[in-house]
Amino acid sequence: SCKKKIKFDIAYKDYQAKVQSSYLTLARQVKVPGFRPGKAPMSMLEKRFGPNVKKEVMTQLVSERLAEVIEEKGFRSVSPPKILEVEAEEGTDISVSASVEIVPDFKINDYSKVEIPIEITRVTDEDVNQAINYQRERQGTKVQVLDRPVEDKDFVKLDFNGTLNGEAFEGGKGSDHIVQIGSEYLLKDMGNQLIGMSVDEEKDIPVQIPENYSSNKSIAGKEVIFHVSLKGIQKNQLPELNDDFAKNIEPKDKFASLEDMKLQIRSQLEEHARGDAHREAKKIVAKKITEMNPIEVPEGLVEEQIKHMVVQALKKEQQAKNQTESINEEEIHVTDSQKKEHRENAIQLLQQELVLDQLASNLNIKIDESELNAEVNNMVRMLGETNAHKMKKQWEQNGVLARLQSRIKRDKTLDAVMKEVQIKEEVVDRKEDIDNN
Repeated sequence: SCKKKIKFDIAYKDYQAKVQSSYLTLARQVKVPGFRPGKAPMSMLEKRFGPNVKKEVMTQLVSERLAEVIEEKGFRSVSPPKILEVEAEEGTDISVSASVEIVPDFKINDYSKVEIPIEITRVTDEDVNQAINYQRERQGTKVQVLDRPVEDKDFVKLDFNGTLNGEAFEGGKGSDHIVQIGSEYLLKDMGNQLIGMSVDEEKDIPVQIPENYSSNKSIAGKEVIFHVSLKGIQKNQLPELNDDFAKNIEPKDKFASLEDMKLQIRSQLEEHARGDAHREAKKIVAKKITEMNPIEVPEGLVEEQIKHMVVQALKKEQQAKNQTESINEEEIHVTDSQKKEHRENAIQLLQQELVLDQLASNLNIKIDESELNAEVNNMVRMLGETNAHKMKKQWEQNGVLARLQSRIKRDKTLDAVMKEVQIKEEVVDRKEDIDNN
């Protein structure tokens, strides 16, 4: 059971000693007319402050002893305990009863015979060629096109002037603007209508702006007209596919020849595919072991997880609508329908978290400072920041560091578990390749 009832006694002599100590402290702090500081008689202090002093002492002793009992019993409480009853007769020991919601004790069932399939996607010649073509695109040189209209992937130079209901809007005008057809920097609706245009041609292009367009919210979701003047076309001329091309890929001399380049790229892609497969397998092993160890989840944790899921859903909704207002989580009220919607997922997530936490304890998984710092430095680089120490301090305050530690611990735990289960690796064709055949 997740709810435990606790009973304990506090010796009257301990209570009385604490009360006397509190009076002595109070005597040094308060001013009593007619007496120097610390010289007021105990009887006078008891008469003036007795009820408050005794109440504070009782509260403190009960709280301290309750925490000690919870620790002694090895309970992992998930919320503050509730005092049910305090029996305190003058001159006798104090009896206290309380309830506390805990993570129940459980043992992990043997998982050494569990079979985990690892499906590694086969690397094809086409995959290798795509990677090589990506390098060719990077090594290409732009050349002017004079004998044909715009095609997909061309670079175009244009002047444009956008209007909404005949009125200009912010960011809607540009001159000598160079952009690639099909790139993420050009609205797809506009790029498609530029294909087929010739140099010096002008044209009015109606463009439906996406609902989530963040560069100018005033035109998001609306149709605007761009008057476009095409001033030039360039294409990316790719280098010849030979040994010289391979040798000139940065860093130079990484590849001895084109054939060496193909072999190395295939090896890298296979390693990447194996890594992806193992990451998927870790999800499977976490799910299987959790299913093998059904446990009761404390209701307090379930409610907390549901609220977290509701808050995350609200944040996602805000992002979709390009809203930047911060959410005050304290003011979020979780409705009955939201509880019903998220409850099953919340319990499954918490069961897995508790099982993995127990596994980490069983396997003696530890996170040392060097591992944490390495991950912090990696995240700092990904975010384009430079001051890792500053970011770590900031993450320590807002909870990001704790979540990062939890993720590292989870990964290390699953890595250790993967060594103890029955792995069955298989190289498989990509799903779309199977469908095409």
